[in-house]
Amino acid sequence: MSRPRRRMLRVMCDRPLILLLVGDEPLREALGFSLEIEGYAVAERPDGRPVAAVIIDDDAAVWPDLGGTPTIVLTGDIPRFLRRGVRGVSLVEKPLLGDALSERLSEVLHRSSP
Repeated sequence: MSRPRRRMLRVMCDRPLILLLVGDEPLREALGFSLEIEGYAVAERPDGRPVAAVIIDDDAAVWPDLGGTPTIVLTGDIPRFLRRGVRGVSLVEKPLLGDALSERLSEVLHRSSP
């Protein structure tokens, strides 16, 4: 393997991995691109690597067992989540405006770091 390729793989491994569970393909691609620009690695399905945080769309039909992984839910109906008593997740309102997701992700990762 070439030296630049090894260096690129090492840099990619040093970035926090965000699991992006969003069914809407254009939204998923836009979020993935934005997160990578911000310095995160992005996966669209679990692949065995340790995950720093999960971003999930509230439209997802099935939520995987997240096992205490910091989770951000993108929702267009925050009051519905509050009424249902959903706990242990951070909520970001859709449509996504400004830096709301980036700021929440930074907060979540900061809280979860040892």
